[in-house]
Amino acid sequence: MKSHGFLIYLPPELYIAIVKLQADKQLGRCYPVLYALNEGLFRLGYIPRETYETFEKRYSQKLIKEEPKPLTKQEEEQLKLLKQKEKAFSNVLDQWNIHPSQEWRNGWIKEAQKYKDRIPNARLILALANGEDNTQPEQLSNT
Repeated sequence: MKSHGFLIYLPPELYIAIVKLQADKQLGRCYPVLYALNEGLFRLGYIPRETYETFEKRYSQKLIKEEPKPLTKQEEEQLKLLKQKEKAFSNVLDQWNIHPSQEWRNGWIKEAQKYKDRIPNARLILALANGEDNTQPEQLSNT
């Protein structure tokens, strides 16, 4: 055995707690013991914050790394459409008070109804249409 290695036998209560930690954090076999040891030594004041953070990062890595799933073609198209609608609604907000045509406004109100749950500026258009002129400049378009 190496001089810096420890062979420990855990009582059943601690062993079960380590297994629960391993499952909760999705860690490998040795990491929950090292994770708990690092936490304890830091809280007791035996290791500095810098050391603690280094080991906390190392020993909290999941056993199986989850890769973000690439968007499907349909999801990409939906995202692109939403971005286009966001830009269009932004332009409508900019032109709302200077565009006198009620037909134009009704068209955008109808369009905003379709996207009110997904695009914040669509909700602002509906608020303007309902006479709730409580929109602040910072609420308007981010684009």
